[in-house]
Amino acid sequence: MKKRHLAAPVAAALAIIGLSTPPAQAATYQCTDASQERRVSLPNKSDLDLSVGLCVFRTQYNEVYAQVVTSWSATTPAAAFGKKFDGFKVNARLEYRFSTGGVDYINKSHTCDFTASANDMWAATARCNSGDTPWDADLYWSADGQVQWDIDGDGKGWQEPWQLTGSPLLS
Repeated sequence: MKKRHLAAPVAAALAIIGLSTPPAQAATYQCTDASQERRVSLPNKSDLDLSVGLCVFRTQYNEVYAQVVTSWSATTPAAAFGKKFDGFKVNARLEYRFSTGGVDYINKSHTCDFTASANDMWAATARCNSGDTPWDADLYWSADGQVQWDIDGDGKGWQEPWQLTGSPLLS
């Protein structure tokens, strides 16, 4: 059974009788143990190595959100020139489930467009957050996401999304 959020009414009732609310919970998180890696072949220029990590965070204010951290670097710096992408996007999803072996449901999802950054820099790191939602201790939370690109000059358009492996569960 899903727990109802009663924080505001409880805080008001406690204030009326002269008691304070309990302090906010300490921040906690779960991240993938290792980065997920992929090499993107770029025509007539250096290839690009991608490295991605996913985390789900519970803030001190009892909010939860997902973050996808994407790093990229040229495999051959001497050949690192020119436009790389017509599009480069990262999607961060905050997901939950009702049990450890249950089905994931999407709570929040946000797509970040890093095309300009990826074209401007041959080595960089970018973060994409899902957006936050109130923490529910009855649920198991995780971060998931995908990366998708359209390589400049290859004539193929958007590639199939790289579906990432989600973070461990946070409960």
